[in-house]
This record gives sequence, structure tokens and C-alpha cells, in this order.
Amino acid sequence: MSLCGPKLKFLFATKSYPTRAPADMPDLIYDIMSIAVRHLWIIKLSTGSKNPHILFSRSFPTVEKKAALTYGKAYVPIPSNNNLLPLLVQELALVYASQFTPSRDQCDLQFQKPVHQLTTEQGVLWPVVAAEKAGLLYCCLPLVEENVLDVDDVTKTPLVNVPAIAVGFAFIGALAEFLKVPSQELASRLQELPVFVNEAAPFGQLRDTSTENICARIFNKPYSVSKSLKLPAWRSSSYKGKPSLQLSIHEHINASQCAQEIWHDHSQVFGSVVCRAEFEGPGADITLNLSQQGDGFNVPLDMLLVHPCVQRSDWQDLESNSDPRTTPRRIKFSPPVEQFTLCHYTVRRLVELPVFGVYHLKQEETKASLTVQLKLNDQIKNNFEFCELRIPFYTRSTIQSLEATPTQGAVTVSSNKREVVWNIGQKFTSKDQQALLAATVAFSGPDQGLPAPTVEDAFCRGHNSYAQLQFKIEDFTHSGCSIDNKSVQVSPSSKYKLTISRDYTSIDYKIWNSSGEALTTM
Repeated sequence: MSLCGPKLKFLFATKSYPTRAPADMPDLIYDIMSIAVRHLWIIKLSTGSKNPHILFSRSFPTVEKKAALTYGKAYVPIPSNNNLLPLLVQELALVYASQFTPSRDQCDLQFQKPVHQLTTEQGVLWPVVAAEKAGLLYCCLPLVEENVLDVDDVTKTPLVNVPAIAVGFAFIGALAEFLKVPSQELASRLQELPVFVNEAAPFGQLRDTSTENICARIFNKPYSVSKSLKLPAWRSSSYKGKPSLQLSIHEHINASQCAQEIWHDHSQVFGSVVCRAEFEGPGADITLNLSQQGDGFNVPLDMLLVHPCVQRSDWQDLESNSDPRTTPRRIKFSPPVEQFTLCHYTVRRLVELPVFGVYHLKQEETKASLTVQLKLNDQIKNNFEFCELRIPFYTRSTIQSLEATPTQGAVTVSSNKREVVWNIGQKFTSKDQQALLAATVAFSGPDQGLPAPTVEDAFCRGHNSYAQLQFKIEDFTHSGCSIDNKSVQVSPSSKYKLTISRDYTSIDYKIWNSSGEALTTM
């Protein structure tokens, strides 16, 4: 069976590790099998007039007794659900997020999310690992051994030195995947949750975070594993069916730009390779080349973080003055049965943005006039799955009317009447690959000083505003990252279906008003 899922191991992956840990590696990595969870909560977030409330809560008395023995006088008991929920609501800003709370929002606090600490009447509970998915908040409190816990200031403890955090995050990830069902089926799935938890963490001891493996056991699905086979820990069951290999490259960009001489554009490009390998028997060894050729800017990959199933990966630490030519990375791995992320990477030395934009906004008491100019870079594939520009007016009254003249696409007002949405289309149709928009927006009344929904939008008052570009391009990556299908080798050799795909998506792509100030943290 799987001792730990693939998700938790990424916190320990820097570049690549051998399949067997060296003798001098810290003992804490070998203690993963002994990690346990003190408590687990699943919270339904606010919906309409309903406040957050706890859907599922599970304590593990044996682990709690071990915590009391481990911490001694420093032991902090877990409050009741009625006392704990307000603490979680305040720490995670589930309601009244715009209100300043010193214990949560002051600038000298170290940012370590999704790890939080809760201050109770008896002391501090740490680390509370929390993640939100589809309207549900998953929280757990793993047991941290005293030898890696800085009781004087827990926030100074490097998270990479606390394997319990990685295990706890993998556990709540498995719970989120198990509860990923239509809303009408959630109630029945919650009734099955205790059985799932008992199988994944008997007596609070984590032994498996693979949802597929756990469900196969609790629903009595047959296994096809021979007793003579020796499978790796991350491959606890065998596959039966037609062999196939699916590889997907997902690349993303964050950018902040402003058409001012004193302003320098900022960007960040990063991506991941997702794999699903379905082969019969004890598994297969797969080798492939992660190269950069053909389209895109062919920018060298920087950091490469690999999954623990990777046996070998070529690594060249590129210095700033090194040869800018890119070299392929050859990766050999033995994959698990379920879909997993083979590696993460970042891109360095990005010079040109995919879409250059100029946004100008002039606001008056009851209306605003704006112009937007977009220019597609010549090296970017002019074939979008979608491309739209959203211009928010969260700190103004609702939009009453809109007059717009775009050179292409359609301009509408969002359903909440606080955003102008320009659907540019799937291509830049002009020969110079430019698109222009001029619009006048009339509001239902003067600026009433409405509270902004987020801290960033609170900055956006007057001329300090932005337009956000959202796009996705299939079969393209900005860095030119691709997988050479001729380099893919499977051992033992067999006939299989190979599917390789790529996409390039904007995550946070802001064009700031050239007449205002720009806000950025990059």
C-alpha cells in the first residue's frame, strides 16, 4: 500500500533526489510513516445568509494522548468545535475579510500559508494546515515532534523541516478529492467519510493519501497485484486495460505592466508536466526529453522540481552569464498508477511579454472614459481558446450604461454590473495584430466610497486602476517547452497510445492605468 501520496513529497523535492536516500540524510525524512493527525475539520464556507459551519469533525484520542506526552507542560489542548470555529473564521478571514486584525494582518508577520496558528486561551495551536476547495474548507492539525518544533516562535520554523505539514496537506488533498462530487451527492458522500478516514488514517496514523487506492479498498474493488511482485510505495496497485501514456505541459504567466517611462514591466513564467501512465504489470520505466524548440521564445528553464518517482534527471545550473542556448532535460521515472505531476519548472530571462497593453482611464463624478490598446507579440501563436479583458469598477456605483467601440470582438457589462468585459475573440484579426477599445461608462450615481472586496482593490481608487487580461492558447508554450515524442521510451517495450498536449494560460495579467500608480509585489 502507499505509505504517502505523491503530493506530500514535493515539499522535499529540490532539483532531484536518488531513488534511495543517502545514509547522511536527516532522520526526519524517514519518520514520515510515523506521522499522525491530532484533529480534522471540514467547514462549509459562507453561502448567502449562512455563516461558516462545521460539516465534519474527527478527533484521534490516541494521537492526542501522544501529543500530551510529547509536549509535556507546553501541551495545548484542542478547544471544542464551538470555541474553535470563531478562531478559524478570524484567522482565515472567512468573513469580514476587509477588517484589519493585528494578529493576522500586521506586516511583520511571516507569511506561511496554508499553515496557520490559532491562539486559544490555553496557548498556541500550530501547525493548522488549511485549504479551500469548491466551497469547503479542509483543516487538520498534524502532530509535530518536539525536536523540530520551535516553541518560542513556531513561525520561524522552516516548513521544509517539518514533514508533518506535508503529510497533513496531502491528507486534506485526498479528502477534497473524495468529496469532489455534485452538490446533491455531497450528503451521502459525507456519510461515507468516516470509513474513508479510518482507511486512510487508522487511529490517526497516516498510511495512505491516494484516493484511488483507498476507494478501491473500501468499495471492495479487486486488486490484480501478484504476491511475487515488489511494487514501489507510490504504486500500491496494478493496472488492467489498454496501455497508454498521457503527458501534458501546463505553462502559466503572471505579469504587471504600465505604460510609464519610470515603470519596468514585471513577469513570471512557470509550468508543470502532468503525467498519467497506465501499463499492466508491476510498472514501467519511462524516459523522455523535456526540450525547448520550435515555437515560443526558447527561454532556458530555471528551477526544476521533480516527483520522487524520478530516478534520474539532467540538471544544468544556468548562470546569468552562461550560454543562453537551451539544452534538453532527460528524465527517467517509474510512475504511479494515478495521475501525478512529474515536475515543476520556472523560466528565467523573459524579455518580452506575450501581449503588450496600454490602458488609459479618466474618471469623473458619474462616468468614466477609457481606452485600451493591445498588441500581440509576433512570436506568440495567434490562436486563442479564449481571450478577454476585464476592467473592474469595484469602488464605484453599479454600471448604468456602456458605450463602446472595439475594433474587434464584443463588449458587455458583467452580471454584477461592476465590470466591463471585452471578449476579444480567438484571434487578433488586424495585420499588425493590434486591437483597440474606446468606451464611456456611466454609473448609477457618484462614488459612494463602497468598501472594496479585497486588499488590492482597496488601492484601486481614482486613477489607480487596472485591466486584467485572461487568455489561453492550446498547443503552445511561451518558453518553447515541449516533449519530443521520439524521445519517449518505455521499458519493458510494449505498444501503447501516446498523447502529448500543451497549453499556455494567464493567471494574473494586469495592465495598469498609465495615468495612475501601479501596485505590484513582484
